[in-house]
Parts: sequence; structure tokens; C-alpha cells
Amino acid sequence: MDHCLNRRFQKHQYAKVRIVDAGRKGFGMQALEDLDTGSFVMEYMGEVVTATEFRKRARVYQSEGISHHYFMSIGNGKVIDATRKGCIARFINHSCGPNCVLQKWMVGGAIRMGIFTERPIKRGEEITFDYKFERMADSEPQPCYCGSPECKGIIGVVKERGTRLAASDEDIDADAADIDEEIADGAVTRHQRDDIRRRHAAVDDEEYGDTGYSDSDNSDAERGVAHIRRRKNGLTSPEQVLKFVQIMHRSSRQTRIIGILIGKLTETSDKRLLKSLISLQGLGILRAWLQDYAEDDVMMIKILQCIAHMPISTRNTIEESRLEEAVKPLCSDSDENVSSLANTLVERWSSLR
Repeated sequence: MDHCLNRRFQKHQYAKVRIVDAGRKGFGMQALEDLDTGSFVMEYMGEVVTATEFRKRARVYQSEGISHHYFMSIGNGKVIDATRKGCIARFINHSCGPNCVLQKWMVGGAIRMGIFTERPIKRGEEITFDYKFERMADSEPQPCYCGSPECKGIIGVVKERGTRLAASDEDIDADAADIDEEIADGAVTRHQRDDIRRRHAAVDDEEYGDTGYSDSDNSDAERGVAHIRRRKNGLTSPEQVLKFVQIMHRSSRQTRIIGILIGKLTETSDKRLLKSLISLQGLGILRAWLQDYAEDDVMMIKILQCIAHMPISTRNTIEESRLEEAVKPLCSDSDENVSSLANTLVERWSSLR
């Protein structure tokens, strides 16, 4: 479960791999063991710098003749620079048909970038992920040598200056259906089930009263996707909360997905389930989203409304999640809706003990 994976980040419990000669691609990473889908390969590490420092370093490296730069954006104006200080994850090559995916996780309140398999990998197979590199239309393309059937010939996609693609209703519906299906069909282990139910049971029954939840009618996995879509009332069981938080962890900067997740949270009426989500670092993820979208008033309003929906009853919860440090600066935001929501939250929290 999430906190077990967090410990794997903290203790550097990585998959068995080695660095090999990858021909025209330079060095590459090879698996030394079979890896199942969803396996944690390793963390992508380096120096975390600001966007301003990143641009400065890029110019310095170019002047020094360093042709291979290892930069990775993690949002909120921060970039990982693994050029001089980092780990062997920087040798993982791009592929247009990758076997791994990069995911953003919150570990101890800090953003960490993890590499996870998205299909089974055999011993001896090269480990790859999609760099998702964006280049401007007037910039020189970088040739791709991944050799996969899906190879586009160049790394990344062209991004026209000043353009922004809008999602269709069909795209949004498809993403919502995928999320519903993952929440409904994602199996959990007995240990995970017992842990999340203990968290759920620890919520004060007298504070929230009877929520109508029972073992006999809980199961998202048993009733399937149709159950979630028909009721349209957000999360309905502790097991769904666990799967939902896992999706939250890996959805950073995916605006369309985050919008769907926010909708699912605000539709959740069972405050005990929302309390369980809080115990799984849910507020910390909402704080990270708020910081990621500091320049997007529409998204900030949605996130602030979602935070206002959360049953925060103690000052300690605010301090542990560091929510106030993200919300307070918005009290003087130029957008009246943002500032109004922020002020309402800060005033509400001021009375907590």
C-alpha cells in the first residue's frame, strides 16, 4: 500500500538492474530480474532547483560542452537536475513504446519521482520510459533510436507557441470511466484491506453518526463499475478510498484527471470516508495540487472548494498537512473568487484546536 511504497522510496529498495552499453543510445538500464506490472524500479534523484536556476545551468552546461543534460520538471516551478549529482536512473532511455512510467509521489510531505513498470519486464530487457519531451515548432528535433514498433523517429512532440488543446466531452467521459473502473476493479491485499478499515473505524462514530456503510453492502470490487456510475455519489467504501489515493498520488499536473478526481471527492458525502482519505495524506496531495496550479485561477478555485468539503476538525490536521502555508498567500489573490475561498478557509481553521 501507499505507506509501504513510501518506505521503499526512503530505504532505496530498488529493483535489481545494471547499466549497459545501449549502442547509438549511449548507456541504458537493464533488468537483472523479472518484474511484474506495477513494480517499483527506483527513484529518479538529483538536485532540486528552481526554473530560473535550471535555465542558468542549461546555458552553463552548453558553454562547457556537456551535451547530455539530465533535467526533469516536477511542477510548481521546480526541476530535478541529475547532470552532476544524481543516481543511475538518469541512464534510463526514452522509448516511444516504453515498459515503465514516471509517477510523482508525496513522501514525508516532499515530492518524489518514482519509476514503475507498466507491463511485465523480463530479465535482460532494457528499462525505458517516455520522456514526454515537448519542443517548440521552431526548435531542432532530437532523433529517436528506441527501435520500438511505435517509434516516431524523434523524441517528444511539437508544442506550438501560445496554443492549448481543449479536451472533448468524450475524452473526459473516457477518463472518468477509466478511473471508475480502476477504483472498482483494483484488488487490495488482506493487509491493505485490514489497515484501511482500521483507519476507517478509528474515526469518531459519534461525530459523524451512522453513514450507512457495512461489510455486506460495501464492495466496489463485487458490484463493479456500474455501481459507481449509477449512484453518482463519489466514494462508497474504505477500499475505494485506498485505490483513490493511489490514483491521486500519480496524477500530478494531469489537469483533466485531477478535475475528475476533485469531482469524485466533492460527490463523496460520507465524512468518515473523507477522514480515512485524510489519514492517507490526502490533504498533502491537495496542497501539492494547489501549488502546482498557482497560475491557474480556475483550477485553484476547484481545489479550494474541494478542500472546503473535507472534514477537517483539528488544528493538528492543518499543521501536519501544511495546508495553511499554501492557502494563506491566496487570501490576497487578484482573483476575487480565489481570495474569498482562501479567506473563508483560513477563518474557519483559526477556530480549530
